[in-house]
Amino acid sequence: MDYNYIFFDCESNSGRSHADILTISALFVDKNFKLIEEFNCAARLRKSRIYEIDSFLVNGMDPFEVDKHPFSNFELTKKTNDKFISWINKGPVLFCAHNGYQFDYMLTSTHLFTNLFTWPWIFSTGNAKQIDSLPILQNFDFYAPNTIAVELNEKSNKTFKLGSLCRMNGFDLGDKAHTAEADTLGMSKLMQLISKKNPELFQKCISLNDKKNVLSAIKDVDYFCHPETFFGRTRQFTSSYLCEHPIYKGYHLVFDLKHDPESMFSEKSNEVLKKVLNGAPKKYRTIKANKNPFIQDKSYATNYGDEYATLGHEILEQRANFIIENRDELANRVSLIISDQFESQDMDQTELLPEQMMFTLNPSPTDKSLMNHFVMANSMDEQKKIHENFKGPIKHLSEMILLDRFDDEPFTKAEYSRIRKGISRRLLSTNKEAFPTIPDGMARIDKLRVEKKDHPEQLKIIENINKHLEMTASDHEKYLK
Repeated sequence: MDYNYIFFDCESNSGRSHADILTISALFVDKNFKLIEEFNCAARLRKSRIYEIDSFLVNGMDPFEVDKHPFSNFELTKKTNDKFISWINKGPVLFCAHNGYQFDYMLTSTHLFTNLFTWPWIFSTGNAKQIDSLPILQNFDFYAPNTIAVELNEKSNKTFKLGSLCRMNGFDLGDKAHTAEADTLGMSKLMQLISKKNPELFQKCISLNDKKNVLSAIKDVDYFCHPETFFGRTRQFTSSYLCEHPIYKGYHLVFDLKHDPESMFSEKSNEVLKKVLNGAPKKYRTIKANKNPFIQDKSYATNYGDEYATLGHEILEQRANFIIENRDELANRVSLIISDQFESQDMDQTELLPEQMMFTLNPSPTDKSLMNHFVMANSMDEQKKIHENFKGPIKHLSEMILLDRFDDEPFTKAEYSRIRKGISRRLLSTNKEAFPTIPDGMARIDKLRVEKKDHPEQLKIIENINKHLEMTASDHEKYLK
């Protein structure tokens, strides 16, 4: 199938998954990487959040300038959603972000949730699927050496940071590195480069973007190969399918054939088997169906002079056949062991903030209807009227949206005082909180002053951030008096 591509990147106020997007950039290109349309949007800081100091250092942003952006976080999210939907509606599309599975996809989905969009999973809806350029580039480096140039870090490990990859392959992002616009352009150029150098491998890298196709690719064969990258080093594993993970649906457990399953599962005691399975090295691995896994033919198993090459295909086939012939029994035992481990773990009893409830909130049909009307409302008065009908966490989220968009205008004096006091109490807290706090930021500033004492230009940037942080702290302190 031919796809259009949407390359995108977010810059945020924190490295946490519940960060705020400050800028987002996207390129919509056709199957030949020809530009169709581009999108850029920036938002000011939320009144209900503070930032991590390092986010501004890395992104090169000035918080005073960020405060001047005309759009609220809600408005940025709505503009992004509308643009992405318009592109999705033009036909099959692959979203692509660098290290997107670890950050950008969840970050954007969280924004859709906290801004009351009833369907935050935009990257896998309708014509849309998602891929990640980071593992694709790592797989290219492993299966097609020298296709791309890769830099070594100070520990002599390969680094797949986007700026480094772009510089090493002829399109240096320069002082614009770590900006959403430059990173998006650099990512698209890298993907275009590898698609031209090795079209067959590129197509294989993106072939399992639909999770419905993953199970047959790993279950309908006796054994297969799959790469994993740790600390810049990619290793290929050879495995045979066991079962779906008993807790995480869409995650599939596969047995690593460097180990002998027949001798291992001859142990009748599940308690003993549990110790063996959980002992190092790992005996089973996980294939995540929704993350475009790379599955390689079993013929590659003996190509790399490792344990699998020593074993040879005859032994690998014997081990795989044992698993296939006894799969139901083995799957039941492994699933029981894993399920028992999850039941015995202490459950985190920390009360979730409304912003953290994406997987637990489950709004009613009535709430969903109200949320849709809230998102589509054209005025403050309309949103305020709908807000009054919300209850619980949803009301808190709509309250934060109204505050960021309109400040005190939608609220009575008492309401506004209550809202600002609650926010200030959390942001000025000296306890460990779910989001960054002002005391955290001030402590980080003090540490950076020592670390960067011999770098006057960086110290100048740090002092500017500190000036903004002190101003923000002063603003919050007045609501606690």
